[in-house]
This record gives sequence, C-alpha cells and structure tokens, in this order.
Amino acid sequence: MHRHNKLLKNEGGFALLLSLLVVLLLTVLILEIDFQARADLRAAGNFRDDLKAFYLARSAVSAGEAILKEDLRFSNKYDGLDELWAYPVPEYPLGDGVLSGAITDETGKFNLNSLVDNNGKTAATVQKTRHKQLRRLFELLQLDPELADPIVDWADIDSEPISAYGAEDESYRRLDPPYSAKNARFDTLEELHMVWGITDDVYRKISPYLTVYGDGLINVNTADSLIIQSLDFEGGIDESIAGRLIENRPYENKQKFIDSVPADVKTRFTTAGTTSGIDTKSNFFSITAEGKVQNTRKIVRAIIRRGNPMELLYFKVE
Repeated sequence: MHRHNKLLKNEGGFALLLSLLVVLLLTVLILEIDFQARADLRAAGNFRDDLKAFYLARSAVSAGEAILKEDLRFSNKYDGLDELWAYPVPEYPLGDGVLSGAITDETGKFNLNSLVDNNGKTAATVQKTRHKQLRRLFELLQLDPELADPIVDWADIDSEPISAYGAEDESYRRLDPPYSAKNARFDTLEELHMVWGITDDVYRKISPYLTVYGDGLINVNTADSLIIQSLDFEGGIDESIAGRLIENRPYENKQKFIDSVPADVKTRFTTAGTTSGIDTKSNFFSITAEGKVQNTRKIVRAIIRRGNPMELLYFKVE
C-alpha cells in the first residue's frame, strides 16, 4: 500500500513537471511569436517610412525641375545666383514628413571633358588653355598642379603620356589590381577616383569645383571665386579681383564680364581663347533633395539638362 502511494506521488510529480514544461514551452512560443510580430511590424513601418522619404525627396527633385523650367520661360537673359532657383528650399512639411532641396549650376564648375575635343584630342589651343586652367585650379587649392596631366591622359584617346607626369596604360598596369586608362571622356565625376595620383583627399578638395556635364562653358555668374581666379592661368585674377568681379554680378552677357577684368588679363583671355570658354547662361543643373519621415532620411542627387522636355542625366539615391 505504501509502495502504491509512493508510485502515485511520483506520477503526480512527473505530471506536474510535464505541465510546467508545457507551460514554459508555450510561454517561449508566445514570446517568440510576439517578438517576430513586433519585428515584422517595425520592418513594415521602416519600409513604409523609407518609401515615403524617397517619394518626398523625389517630389523635391520634380519641384526643382519645375522651378528651372519656369526660370527659362520668364527669365532667360542670364542665369545667376540672384534668381529664385539659386535659393535653397528649407524644410517644408508635407504629410507626416518634410522635404528640402537645393539647386546648383553645373556650368559654374570646371568641366573635365573640356580638356579634350569631341574627338578626344587635346592638340587645339582651346584644350591647352583648359589644361592650364585646371593646373591653376589645383594650385589655388594648394594641390600639386602636375595632377592635371594624368587627368588629361585619362580622357584623351591616345596612349602617349602628355608629359613626364602623365599616366597611360603602363602606369595603371602596375597597380593591384591592374587596369587600363580609359582614353575616353568622363561619364561621371566619380571616375576621377581611378585616375593616377587622385587620392581620396585630393578628390574631396577638388571635386566641388569640377563637373563632367555640360558643353564645357563656365558660367561666370555662378562660378566660385577659385573658378574665376583659374580663368587666368598666369595669376592675373587674384582673390581681391575675383571678389570685385563677383560683386558686379550678374552679367547679362560675357562681354560685360570680359570688360570688367584688368586690361592685361583681357588681352590674355583673347589670345588664349578663354573668351570662348565662358558664358552667362546655363542649362545643366544638379538638384540635391532630401525627404525625412520620423527617423528615416533619403537623399536624392540628380543632374538634369534643362530643356523641353527635361533630360535626366544622373540619378542617385542615398
């Protein structure tokens, strides 16, 4: 009898232990399901916010395109920093997010593709002048001006270094991994990372003043002081003169700008062909737009060619 009671007691203890184990398993399962459901909900919320932020930024790009189109329609004498398109759009609430944006004139920068002609050659006087202007820009940024030579070699179609400081296939094949010089015009500014001697530090310093979009003309109404100074590669336009030229903007045509520079600079402009490389109008612009929804942010960078219709040349989402 005693043994039977003991057996029943053991069975009761086992049943209790089994019940506790089942409850524990159910609790773990419920917690796991709850955790997964919350994770899926957060992921869905993040995806929703991510998508909303992207479309807010994309809307800001469209708004920028509309502003540029209206500017071309109603104010086409010149393009300058006194116009509506040049003012950044501050954060603007829309729905449960905000958007903002800014438009930059790509023609106010030095175009790397102006270093070669449409056939990829550099022999003409104008291309030599562009080369000297780029070297001057490197000097103004306190960078080695010889770095301009491998940039020319990257873009021209021949396989002969432009100078002792240039770089063609022989230089690039010594790298790990090896590759060849492009020997063609730049498609994107990021290609500059592949050019011999252009380190990340050099790229950070020089890239804000460079572009690969446009017809190679520099808009003197939107160009930075360093770009204005680089127009005279002999240093005749210093920071002070560049400042005065900027204060006198906008110029309705390039002749008014040329008439404003010192006489000796004006003579060099004419001799070197610099006058053929400047303008007071633009049709190539970059638009940087941002959309934010709660803690999610999307940035869209676009390059457009203004016209009818607008042409999208570059589009990147960050």
